Amino acid sequence: MAGGSRTRERPRVALVALGCRVNRSDLDALACGLWERFTPAAEGEPADYVVVNTCTVTADADAAARQAIRRAAREHPHARIVAAGCYAEVRPEELRSLPGVAAVVGARSHASVREVLERLHGDPLARGEAGEGRPAEAVAPRPFRHTRAFFKVQDGCDARCTYCVVPRARGPSRSLGFEEALAGIEQLGRVSPEVVLAGVHLGAYGRDLSPRSSLAQLLAASAERRLARRIRLSSVESQELPLEAFLGPARPALCEHVHLPLQSGSRRILAAMRRPYSPSVYAAVVERLAAEVPGICIGADVMTGFPGETADDHRATVTLVESLPLSYLHVFPFSPRTGTAAAAMPGQVGAALARDRARELYALSERRFGAFAAAQRGRDLEVAVERLAKGSAAGTARNYLSVRWPSAGERRGDLVRVRVEAAEGEVCLGRRADGSP
Repeated sequence: MAGGSRTRERPRVALVALGCRVNRSDLDALACGLWERFTPAAEGEPADYVVVNTCTVTADADAAARQAIRRAAREHPHARIVAAGCYAEVRPEELRSLPGVAAVVGARSHASVREVLERLHGDPLARGEAGEGRPAEAVAPRPFRHTRAFFKVQDGCDARCTYCVVPRARGPSRSLGFEEALAGIEQLGRVSPEVVLAGVHLGAYGRDLSPRSSLAQLLAASAERRLARRIRLSSVESQELPLEAFLGPARPALCEHVHLPLQSGSRRILAAMRRPYSPSVYAAVVERLAAEVPGICIGADVMTGFPGETADDHRATVTLVESLPLSYLHVFPFSPRTGTAAAAMPGQVGAALARDRARELYALSERRFGAFAAAQRGRDLEVAVERLAKGSAAGTARNYLSVRWPSAGERRGDLVRVRVEAAEGEVCLGRRADGSP
């Protein structure tokens, strides 16, 4: 048995997901195939093995991964840890030396995590490694310990943004087959109130298929076949947004929420980043979306401190964000990623200045999201019930807001209508609306 823990026929495995929705979907897929031989470790219960699915999009993400591995080693002192995912793909040597790490499995070999666990369990002295292997299994797994389902329909990326290491970690863009994707949405739609379509470059879905397809066609077919009660898109590039889906037959199931990466409001910085749009083109998409879909929640990624970014470039970003109907921001100070063009560019901005600029945008995001939540007062929101505790229920509305209310017999996974009475920061508070199922 692992690390001297007491003998069990079915060893216990704890799963930890960091980073994006693609990572969550990958971990769900892994969990789907694990429980024939292994048992999920309950909260607070010692595990024999811990799988940490890592992210490497920024230096902060790297630090969070290392911290999660060290925490796992402390909380599960007899466990053997498998470090998986994007960080494991691009910097395996940094993870091998951490306490408790018995195997490192890169993102391109994700399907081999189960094989590594089985090998480690069969030979407690083996130090498992997984190199280039077959791609992650194309499955639509039941969500593991969460209510909404994250379904990866696309992986990898062919873009070459100068700051991004993800193409190196995830490989070229590849799409799940069209009918296979529809079958997965249908499968998850039976067990989850909401299916979140995920991808590293989601807007590229279908370009590599024969016959060629698109995200818009996938959404239209899902709506025509009524495969899921709610479908949410993860991050989509603004120039690839399938706006017709929000205006056509997919509209009733498609959540009023979209995340459109911006990165910078400076035309010069966007060109240096090798982003395929200008601030004006981005603004036109956001403004049209807000006009066509009233009440929609629109989020954006913004980066501060990119090499060569001046005070005027930063001000251009702040000004653009202030002018647009954006509801919230994900803000990232620039992190030099080894092997990317931006890491070697002149004009590197100091980390302290990048973080100061980020703090200004954090504050702007908090004000925007708080105002968006407050504007829901008096509205009825459809909410997917995710948590029940001490007489209250909580979940996520179609427009991405967190909502909390006194429970009235709900079960996890229910879709209920809640009338918003107040907001605390970015959380809406209310009561069940009359006529809720």
